[in-house]
Amino acid sequence: MKFKTIILAIAFIPSLIWAQSDTVVVVGGIQHEGLFPTNMSEVPPQPDWAKITHLSNTYLDLGVRWDHNTENKSGFRSLELITRSELTEWPLLGYDADFGGYGLSHLHIGATFDWGKITIGDVYGQFGSGMVLRLYEDRALGVDNALRGGKIEISPYKGIYLTALGGKQRRYWNCYDDGAWGWNYTQDAVLGANVELGLQEWIPQLQNAGANLTIGGSYVSKYQKADTILFIDPTAMQAYMYNLPEWVGAGSVRAQLQMKGWDAMVEYAYKANDPSVLNNYSYKHGEALLMSLSYSQKGLAVLAQVKRSENMSFRSDRQANLMKGTINHIPPFATQHTYMLASIYPYGTEKAANEWAFQGEIRYTWKRGTAMGGRYGTTLKLNASHIRGTGDTWWKMTKEPYYTDVNIELNKKINKQWYIGAMAMYQTYNKSVIEGHGDLVRAGIGVVEAKCAINKNGGLSNNTCRFNRRK
Repeated sequence: MKFKTIILAIAFIPSLIWAQSDTVVVVGGIQHEGLFPTNMSEVPPQPDWAKITHLSNTYLDLGVRWDHNTENKSGFRSLELITRSELTEWPLLGYDADFGGYGLSHLHIGATFDWGKITIGDVYGQFGSGMVLRLYEDRALGVDNALRGGKIEISPYKGIYLTALGGKQRRYWNCYDDGAWGWNYTQDAVLGANVELGLQEWIPQLQNAGANLTIGGSYVSKYQKADTILFIDPTAMQAYMYNLPEWVGAGSVRAQLQMKGWDAMVEYAYKANDPSVLNNYSYKHGEALLMSLSYSQKGLAVLAQVKRSENMSFRSDRQANLMKGTINHIPPFATQHTYMLASIYPYGTEKAANEWAFQGEIRYTWKRGTAMGGRYGTTLKLNASHIRGTGDTWWKMTKEPYYTDVNIELNKKINKQWYIGAMAMYQTYNKSVIEGHGDLVRAGIGVVEAKCAINKNGGLSNNTCRFNRRK
């Protein structure tokens, strides 16, 4: 009944507000992904799955936004209501067991003013590069770590941007079993604040040079009621009781300069001691340093990145693993390949392994009408990634690599119907480090693809999918 009530309310909003000559926008969508296994015995056991022949992830998104077009003293601009319902009682293969459930998973009300925006309900957000806070949704990966609480974004003066948020983090459906639809913060909560300063708004020399200089800082703190954890050392035959911190804080500072095609960024993050199941209840602090330099102009793009991270797993639940309870995100310095064959051994930082990571990329597009560019242009991309573990001192790294990926990719449109692409790569993947078992994998992969367009009649014409031969 609650779900039907929401639909009816959204349906009536346009007729109620239109009389005021304001603008109303209603949006919605349904996404359904289904799987019909031929043998349900191969499906991991779940309650009542013996009766199920269809696995599915289904999402229904509905939203309405009212834009106030007349001036008013309050500075009010717009009001929005966004909802999402999910039916994942029997989710697709590969998703976490806690992913299964159904109900109203997302609801927020947001009001925008001249000075900023206030949002109540389920909120997302990111501070800087995300090393201390990244709240987002990725349905393909089964990620939805929104906070059920509120967020306020303020710009009190030109060039100053302030954000504060807080709430209880979603960990699929198990997070809201307290009967308060997620508003009970006595067991756990996440609080955060961020400030960014656009110095080009105050420094005329930067404006004259066409440069943007931004500095920022963030602080995030999580609260979780202390558990009683007993550790037994079998070698010493002694038992230890962990004194776990209930509040754990993490902060970051950053700077970014953009000027004449150049983009330089540096960010440092620090996290207080945060014993968890992922770091074997270590009380060592965590830290991460990320540096990036890029240059781009028409037809050319160059990127170089360096990252060092150590013990930076930051989760709202100290017992969580996989994709549950992630507060931050350490960007992986590895190419996200399009081709399935090249993605057999993807590298990620879900376990927040201590690592040194390096990545470089060059992308060049030959102009149309040149010998290499042809009629539609040609794009060549060269990318290289190399990742090792951290050593016993800050600058040292392990001799054994974690991951290496060197790849080259060529894309060209021959004519209006034909497109060709080719990729070659060399990869090393240390399974013993990344997955906890196995050996070092070395792989050489090559892919060639050709795409042919279908004509407007839904078929292949005589001239559609063939190369023209010239004498």
